[in-house]
Amino acid sequence: MAGTRGGTLLKLLTSLVIFSCVVAAAWIYFLPMVLTSALQKHTGFGVKVTELRFNPFNAKVDLTGLILTNPESFPRREFMEVTSFSANAKLSTLFSNRPEFDYARVEVAYVALVRDADGVLNAQLFNDRLNPPPIDKESAEAKKAAAAAKLEPAKDVSATQGGPVTKPKEDKKPVAKDSKAKMADASGKDKTSNEVPVKPLEKPMRFMIHRLELRLDKMIVADYTSVAPTVHEYNCKLYYTFNDVTDPKQLTAPFALKSLQSVGAAIKALIPGDVGKAVDAATKSEEPLLKPKDAQNEDPLKTVVEKLEETQKP
Repeated sequence: MAGTRGGTLLKLLTSLVIFSCVVAAAWIYFLPMVLTSALQKHTGFGVKVTELRFNPFNAKVDLTGLILTNPESFPRREFMEVTSFSANAKLSTLFSNRPEFDYARVEVAYVALVRDADGVLNAQLFNDRLNPPPIDKESAEAKKAAAAAKLEPAKDVSATQGGPVTKPKEDKKPVAKDSKAKMADASGKDKTSNEVPVKPLEKPMRFMIHRLELRLDKMIVADYTSVAPTVHEYNCKLYYTFNDVTDPKQLTAPFALKSLQSVGAAIKALIPGDVGKAVDAATKSEEPLLKPKDAQNEDPLKTVVEKLEETQKP
């Protein structure tokens, strides 16, 4: 009797182990396809990943061969290639307000800034699609109403001869209001007109990376707005290590490393949770590589080329 129970228990444990192995294999196989498909659908950029492994038991992530390509409307398809990304977080801190990492390594083969003939810059397009601006409900409803009015068929009014003539509606004369009522209306209008919805500021993410390694081999800047396109390639070969990083201000490195902001945004979009968020936060800068469109006073690509040329000088 005891032997029968022992054999049944052993079979059950064996079945559980096999099932766990199947689930783990399915997780490893299907996870990259699901995440890359979602990122590609959301941004319109081509996404390819050679391998993505995430171990939920020790909070370790390994990513190899992440390649992002520009949409087909761009004359040059290269955007970025991340040779490898790996991070090891402390599992107990992942669900806290300050995740902690033993290390994080980002190795990038190249980042290409490409502007097409219409003046669209790939990095800005990628960022705008990842972080679309908030939609104004009132303007959206007004646009819908205007579109509906255009589609509404015009009413057929037939002319009549000798029929009854309808009197035009008399405009009602405005009723005079006393001074107190006028002041009340004016004050009410001022309040509503001056009330501007304020978007709450997003709190910067808190994190701790004990060892952060960043590597960038090449930067490409290509401009196709003119008849003769201009292409600059910079073999940066940059490799930097930072210890106990809690703020992007600590990353005092050459200007070219600012291009890793797009890499951080891509990793955040691809890897959900605190791991991706922390890498995105660590690679951000107070002075970004490309300023927002409303803050650009000069040609952004020209500024990038000038600064890269300065860093290349001995």
